[in-house]
Amino acid sequence: MKTFRLMSQIHLWLGAAFGVQVMLWLISGLVMVIIPIETIRGEHLRSAEPQAAIDWSETARPLGDIIAEQDGVVTSARTGLLAGRPVWRLETAGGPVMVDAISGDTLSPIDEALAVEIAQARQVGLGEISTVSWLTEPPREAGLAIPAWRIDFAAGDTTPPTTFYINSQTGELRAVRTTAWRVYDFFWGLHIMDWSSRENFNSWWIKATSVIALLFGLAGVYLTVFRLWLMGRNRRPSGR
Repeated sequence: MKTFRLMSQIHLWLGAAFGVQVMLWLISGLVMVIIPIETIRGEHLRSAEPQAAIDWSETARPLGDIIAEQDGVVTSARTGLLAGRPVWRLETAGGPVMVDAISGDTLSPIDEALAVEIAQARQVGLGEISTVSWLTEPPREAGLAIPAWRIDFAAGDTTPPTTFYINSQTGELRAVRTTAWRVYDFFWGLHIMDWSSRENFNSWWIKATSVIALLFGLAGVYLTVFRLWLMGRNRRPSGR
């Protein structure tokens, strides 16, 4: 009986320590399955990135001339569209460089006017642009480690306030963020027990909680088996 009482106390205290996190796992998991991931990512708020080759008209500048004007060594080049205009994306030792294929003008880093043009070209059903901000150190939600443009749209008729983050080097629409994403991100952090980067699945917090969960389960198994054994013992007919 001493062992039973000890295991009961262990089970009780482990349950108190572990129960709160279990509830957080259940609540955060419910939130994450209720909201479709496509909605979280804002895929319905942006148009697909255009996939088209440059119209090789007589006004387009030769690629060789464009490469020759670059300061560094160009390792590769590919065509694309940026806010509807044909561009070359040149890969260099200093990073990607966007060049207007018609005029030959270097577009990197992307200026404010072009960033707004890109955002307007990619948005779907959003309201008016409320603010445009240049970020030398974008927040974690931008998913960028280089300067970026933050463009905020006011709520539209059927759309929430929305933030676009645009890569300053390539003009890529890197992330679309809404209140739904930020709520999801908060609960994701609770779920994996990483409240800062939201990326670490192997923190000491989750390892310790896993050990507690294992001990809690083992104590529960012991108590259940012991109670079943007592019930069976008490139901035996007494001998004469």
